[in-house]
Amino acid sequence: MSPRAADRTLHGVIAVQDQSAKITLGIDSARGEMEQGEIASGPRIVAIDVGRGAALIGMAIYHLSWDFAHFHLAPPDFPVTPPMRLFSHAVAGAFLVLAGASLALAHRNEMRPAAFWRRLAIVGGAAALVSGASYVFAPQQAIFFGILHCIAVASLLAAPLLRLPVWIALALSVIVFAAPLLIASPAFNPPALVWLGLGTIPPQTLDWRPLMPWSGGVFLGLALTRLNIQRLIASPLARWRPAAVPGRALAWAGRHSLAIYLTHQPILFAILLAFTSLTGAGAGWEAAEFAKVCQRECVAGGGEPEVCAPACACVVKGLQEEGLSSAIARDSLDDAQREHYSRIVQSCSTGP
Repeated sequence: MSPRAADRTLHGVIAVQDQSAKITLGIDSARGEMEQGEIASGPRIVAIDVGRGAALIGMAIYHLSWDFAHFHLAPPDFPVTPPMRLFSHAVAGAFLVLAGASLALAHRNEMRPAAFWRRLAIVGGAAALVSGASYVFAPQQAIFFGILHCIAVASLLAAPLLRLPVWIALALSVIVFAAPLLIASPAFNPPALVWLGLGTIPPQTLDWRPLMPWSGGVFLGLALTRLNIQRLIASPLARWRPAAVPGRALAWAGRHSLAIYLTHQPILFAILLAFTSLTGAGAGWEAAEFAKVCQRECVAGGGEPEVCAPACACVVKGLQEEGLSSAIARDSLDDAQREHYSRIVQSCSTGP
């Protein structure tokens, strides 16, 4: 009997996806901060910090959905339901567009190679760390082209666009967005080409932001900023400073996004761990899910439903009485607990 094998996958998803998201989006935001902060002339555009801070809130909400699923406060598939996936795409798209806008602002007067390559080294190094961590935590779903990889490659491709006519960046963004819909082919499914985003079978990976269509967000952000850069700099928006506390908080978060990205998930996780440990929240869901798995596997093994149902109810009761429900749900039984679990199962299987 396999107690919640899917939870092991959830562990890997949380460990690596959170690592990926924290480093990926965090470095991207740090890069935006560095780009905007290093502009030789003109004031810092705080509205971009506020936008980045708002995206941070969205990112934290999405990560919280994974935490809720992990602690059985929500169904295990909650983070991958269509609404949540759409929400995660919107958040990722916002960061990519902001990355392109920051790139245009940072090099609006002239291309500064030292700053560009320094930023690219940070992003590329973080991408390598994400890939390495994923091979350790979830080798079957390792990250080889997540959002951070996409940002690094898109930045390289976007660099020439800073001095080319702006319509080229706009046209390229349209082409990149449309390409997966128009020219997808099995010829792009091999590992050496799948990162382009033109394949027909998505790879098994925890973070998948292929070059097409996702790099289109960077090109679009760059193009729109270049088109409106003079109006933007001369507008009241460039001089706007939030007066209300929420706005100032978002601006502060946007300026310190890297530190927030690196620390928010451990904090959220610790809070939910303490909450569920103290209140027992999620235990009822664990028991119900275990009972479903137990009955399904009992019947699949040749048992009669009218026999399997009370036997599984007996096992659930025994696990709750012995305090093993959470350990069984998370597949974290030690040897002594595993032996105790086996005795419970045997006792419930043989009956009185």
